[in-house]
Amino acid sequence: MTYNPNSLTDRRNLANAICARLTECGFTPVTRKGTKEAIYSRPVDGTDGTIKVLVYTSVVPVRGGFAVRKEGKDAIRVCAVYTSKDGKERGIARADKRVNRTGTVEATVERTYQRMRDVYKTAATCERCHCGAPKFKSKKGNEVCADLCFLSDSERNRPAPSRPRRSYGRGYRPRRRRSSYVSVSYDIECALNGVAP
Repeated sequence: MTYNPNSLTDRRNLANAICARLTECGFTPVTRKGTKEAIYSRPVDGTDGTIKVLVYTSVVPVRGGFAVRKEGKDAIRVCAVYTSKDGKERGIARADKRVNRTGTVEATVERTYQRMRDVYKTAATCERCHCGAPKFKSKKGNEVCADLCFLSDSERNRPAPSRPRRSYGRGYRPRRRRSSYVSVSYDIECALNGVAP
């Protein structure tokens, strides 16, 4: 039967099927700060838990239960992360394609399973640096150590650069906004005095 993203029943069935398959494959649910989405994790064998495969399922709480998000909101994503010696997580591998929730429920679950296997294999067989950390491909296409051992301590621990303020061009002045507190208090004062605002 074809999956209908507008049907809450179909979305709940897909959520249950995905979570059941992940549990069957040895994944455990984890919580991440800032998201309500169900995320599943599994450590890669032979890495002492420093490399994990994460599956962002797009399963969220809905009306007292769980269901996948509606159509067009997002897709199921699979990636591998490395926990460095300083405790930070860095992505080292991801699925070439995200899993779109189309077709049948079984087909979507099977595509998710294949992406999990591909990422797990990539994470388990990735090249290692001389320091023992895995290497990942940078945006420029270079193989880079996930522990950033090529940087000095001061370079590694410096804060991230802040984003520059947006420039609107010459002569632009931002519009002044009235405080909502002022307008609310003004409306209340007018109402008490019997005057229209």
